[in-house]
Amino acid sequence: MIKMLRIDDRLLHGQVVFIWSKQLDIKGIVVANDALPDDPIQSMAMKMVVPEHIKLLIKKVDDAVHFLNDPRIEGMGVMVVVKDPEDAARVMKGLHNPNVVQKLNIGNSGRVDKGDRQKLTPEVYVDQTDIAALKELLQYQIPFEIQMIPTNGKTDVKDALSHYHEADTEKSS
Repeated sequence: MIKMLRIDDRLLHGQVVFIWSKQLDIKGIVVANDALPDDPIQSMAMKMVVPEHIKLLIKKVDDAVHFLNDPRIEGMGVMVVVKDPEDAARVMKGLHNPNVVQKLNIGNSGRVDKGDRQKLTPEVYVDQTDIAALKELLQYQIPFEIQMIPTNGKTDVKDALSHYHEADTEKSS
């Protein structure tokens, strides 16, 4: 079972590893990112952050999906972490049964390399590609929230997108 699929452009860090894994009783973390497995220094840094009692896999997105489709992980309690909404959509599309995902979550996204991204919330900046991926993820009808840590307030992604489009419409009038 995938307890949470999290979008966070920092991938693994203290909030994810210690707070979310404890809150969700995570037994394993799968980092799905096409660049990370080829970067031994970053991969080693990620491995050093994770406590010994939590299994960590760092895989390219397609390899992560293959692993997540293995029925042996059903009782494991896994959190999947991806860098951006597009990778999250790729993971969801690739799952044989997307209903194994209990929750979709966004931490920080798009803040580091803003480019032409616009503010969706203080933690999340999006471009048109991100918006398309977020809308695709909403179609799975799985709880989908922006929330940094479990004790913070949460924003429903659907609500955030509706306010974003209202602000866009007001700017262009």
